[in-house]
Amino acid sequence: MIKKWWLFIICFLMLSLNANAIELKFNGFIADEANLLSDQVEKDLNMTLWDLQKKSGADIAVVTLPSLNGKTVEEVALDIGRTYKLGAIGKNNGMVFLTSLAERKMRIELGLGLEDKISIATLENIRDNDIIPYYKQSNYAVGIARGAYVLAQIVAQAEGVNNLRVQGNCPPPLSSSGSSSNNEHIPWWAYPFVFLAALFRGRRGSGSFGGFGGGGGFGGSGCSGSW
Repeated sequence: MIKKWWLFIICFLMLSLNANAIELKFNGFIADEANLLSDQVEKDLNMTLWDLQKKSGADIAVVTLPSLNGKTVEEVALDIGRTYKLGAIGKNNGMVFLTSLAERKMRIELGLGLEDKISIATLENIRDNDIIPYYKQSNYAVGIARGAYVLAQIVAQAEGVNNLRVQGNCPPPLSSSGSSSNNEHIPWWAYPFVFLAALFRGRRGSGSFGGFGGGGGFGGSGCSGSW
């Protein structure tokens, strides 16, 4: 009888944990639940983030949400990093770039393996100069795109990748005029490989997210912002 009660309690706790886990529909490295990004922007960012993962094992998840549903932006970012196991196993070099419209909140969350390589001051500078200025004008798509490109370059440098291949054009800082060109473009023939990778990333199995590296170590280090 006692064993049955313990089994019941364990099952109840497991169901409670699953109920609280965030469920996202990833297209590659992007879960645009708030429908802010165009297909072209998603494709270009995915190509860039795929190259980053291939060369360093690092994962950057770009996530937009209509609402945090009563949670803090810090809680949700941590949940995403841990649930979808961002970063390579043993390296935990994942990052979450989260934006929530209803609360007007954003968060850049660092995996444990990046905490000693990327300073909070660096993240705050990206937040204040590359992302928030666009958000204040409700130009979320451009702010997200610029933020994702700049973060990809920062993670690449932190992981010793000097030849990150960038697809598309990184929008300039809001105070700048003209456009910013990227160093090197990914060839057309690489697209099918990214599309196949995206298909696998869209499936969850065995308690882990197949497209990310399987790390998931996050300790709560990062920076948040509002506008």
